[in-house]
Amino acid sequence: MSAQNDTAFLRMFLMVLGALVVFTIIILILANQITGSVEEERGQDPRLRAVILENIKPVGSVNVASASAEPAAPKSGAEIVASACNSCHGAGVLGAPKVGDKDAWVQRMNAEGGVDGLLASAIKGKNSMPPRGGSTASDEELRSAIVTMLTDSGVEVDAAASAPAAESAPAADSASPAAAPAAAAAVAPAMAEAPAVPQEATAATLAAEASPSDVSKGKTVYATACFACHDTGAAGAPKKGDKAAWAPRIAQGMETLFASSINGKGAMPPKGGQVQLPDDDIKAAVSYMVSESQ
Repeated sequence: MSAQNDTAFLRMFLMVLGALVVFTIIILILANQITGSVEEERGQDPRLRAVILENIKPVGSVNVASASAEPAAPKSGAEIVASACNSCHGAGVLGAPKVGDKDAWVQRMNAEGGVDGLLASAIKGKNSMPPRGGSTASDEELRSAIVTMLTDSGVEVDAAASAPAAESAPAADSASPAAAPAAAAAVAPAMAEAPAVPQEATAATLAAEASPSDVSKGKTVYATACFACHDTGAAGAPKKGDKAAWAPRIAQGMETLFASSINGKGAMPPKGGQVQLPDDDIKAAVSYMVSESQ
């Protein structure tokens, strides 16, 4: 009798449970139909749509500036001096004739053969100065900058010398053979040579000066600013990981390496041409290269 009661209870329980499940499904279907009809009549809930758009919006966006049909007006000599020349000529860095030093500029102009010679040196680069001073200035803009620095230094420049020559390139080709070697010597960039090695600098002191955080940050800076030359050894730059090339430079000490990187050295312009980077980023990149080249 007890077994029959249990069976009857279980059957009744399952029937009630099944009825509840069927009732729940019917309720869900009706609710979905009612909600759908309301959305069709009233439109999608703007709050729900805002949430969806927020979740699927792109991570970033690209802004494309409209290109101007007219070429940009040439910059004045003062503008070129301020953006490209002052970093060295303003303070006389690395032997550059300082703006305001009349004697130094007269000597340099006489050695180069006038404004045209100075322009040729500026275009091709000379000693520690990279081609065009590391800028994208045109020949006319460079000439204006040279004339501006000469004028600001008290050097008189006649109108004929300061005006850009229309046939400057052919005139240079028609120069006498005797003048060609002198011009080539005047504009040839200096070879990147390692200076004398102080004996007191050791790898241990360098390791203490370059902290792990500097090295980690420097790796990122190197990948964006230094790799072009130091991965390939371009223009005499010591390749990263070349212990023989780095050894005499490392022996000078970190402060000397920092100063060379910030101020420029050989064919390398100040900060490797990335003048917008802070000094600390440049120092971090140097620390990283040293750590990889010991």
